Amino acid sequence: MLAALFALLSAALFAGNSVAVRLALPGTTATTMTVVSILTNLTSLWTLAILRGEGEAALQPASLIFIGAGILAPALARVALYTAIDMVGVARAMVTSNTTPIFTAVGAALLLGERVSAGLAAGIVAVVLGVALTSGTASPQVPRASRRGFLLALSTAVLAAASIILRKVGLEAIPYPALAAALTLCGAVLGLIPLVAWRWRREPFRAARTAVPPMVAGALLTSGGFLAYFLALNLGDASRVTPLSNTTPLFAVLLIRFAFRDVEQVTRRTLLGAALTVAGVILVVSM
Repeated sequence: MLAALFALLSAALFAGNSVAVRLALPGTTATTMTVVSILTNLTSLWTLAILRGEGEAALQPASLIFIGAGILAPALARVALYTAIDMVGVARAMVTSNTTPIFTAVGAALLLGERVSAGLAAGIVAVVLGVALTSGTASPQVPRASRRGFLLALSTAVLAAASIILRKVGLEAIPYPALAAALTLCGAVLGLIPLVAWRWRREPFRAARTAVPPMVAGALLTSGGFLAYFLALNLGDASRVTPLSNTTPLFAVLLIRFAFRDVEQVTRRTLLGAALTVAGVILVVSM
């Protein structure tokens, strides 16, 4: 029960971050937002890990597992997600990117020998339908830029799934959620260095004054989201935690619908797609 609560809390916090990203991006860039977010996460989580006396465990060889996971996600995955949000909006990007449990279930079956249930096939159908409803990719009128945005959001799901499998393996050896999150973010920093260098000429660092408050708020929300997620993953099975933590689209859509209506319009089709996607995700791992 506690693992489920932490997983849902992480979903709500990450949804809040997505709205903050949407508010900040007109005055900044995806790369800037990513760097600020991860550096804030890194500072806060390392401080917590040290205060909890978990620092010495970072010298274990298993810590490299978390570093590898961090290079995949959040580093590469977060830049892809922020760029997708800028291209297709919060609701559509979040629903598409949160097909992560599908790829997690497939990866766990192939790499960890977990059983593939009948719910997997049914869940995949539901998720694909939900994403199609939300993104509108079934229409030939969707601009190429939007299609690229959806592909970026989908790549976020694949990267995150690979990272989740590595994190679960790492927690078996180092069962310290705060330290695990901090080490994962160290890997994220390593992954960001070449990426930022490559994007520097096309997308230099910039942040208008109006972008700073939502950018900082988003960074703090992701710190809490990471901690809540690793607490959930340490207490429960990845197959149970992942679908609950990936209810982020519903939280994001509800936030936009009832608290941030000026950010973007949420249609009934988007709401239906979000609900169907989450239902499919839960079906994949519950049968």
